[in-house]
Amino acid sequence: MFALPIIGLVAGFVGSLLGLGGGVVVVPSLILIGFPVKSAVMLSIFVTIATWSMASEKYLKSALVDFRVAFVLGLGTSLGALFGSRILTFVPDRLILVLFLVMLGFIGVSNLMAKDVGRTDFRLSPLRLVGAFSFMLLAGVMSAILGIGAGVFKVFAMDRILRMPYRMATATSMFLIGITASTSALYYGSMPDFSPRTVAFVAIGTLTGAFIGSRLMLRLPVRILRVAFTLVVVLLALSLLLRV
Repeated sequence: MFALPIIGLVAGFVGSLLGLGGGVVVVPSLILIGFPVKSAVMLSIFVTIATWSMASEKYLKSALVDFRVAFVLGLGTSLGALFGSRILTFVPDRLILVLFLVMLGFIGVSNLMAKDVGRTDFRLSPLRLVGAFSFMLLAGVMSAILGIGAGVFKVFAMDRILRMPYRMATATSMFLIGITASTSALYYGSMPDFSPRTVAFVAIGTLTGAFIGSRLMLRLPVRILRVAFTLVVVLLALSLLLRV
């Protein structure tokens, strides 16, 4: 139990700093210390909500959140998460881990290749918005199956498909985290494998980490945020390779 607040601290910090919610840290970390894959997924959803509750307040005040994009993409991820949470028990553990690895590799490479645009240059295109919505349907399914807030997919969709400035993409993604994760949490909270006590231990660290990370994100250069994002992806992928 002593490792759980530390995992939460790192997850909250990394998640709020990069707009990921923390699930990409919580799930592999819990698996590595012995938690069953499906239990790690369910616990991570609630930790993601804790990250969102702490970080979103700061980002809303910064005026970086685009509510038009948040509404459309939030609808897509919620629909996807509703479906994904129902099929989790039918998906083999090994397939979940493989999907996680594929996701991390794809996002890590695309993140390094991207170039940031200025906030004044951003224009919301209807065609790009439709493409991003379709992508978010998949993101919602992956969110429920992998126990993450789908932040990696949201940031990718806004950064690469909608061509939003990176800070806006991160802040809007963080705002959307709670919508996606809450959809799955309503279902997972009633399952017999769910442990409120374990969630509480991890959330203690998560709230502290999210408080620090959300404030640091507004100060760091975008290139450093991109590199940090990719380093996290690589480390998680290497750790999970041992489990496949």
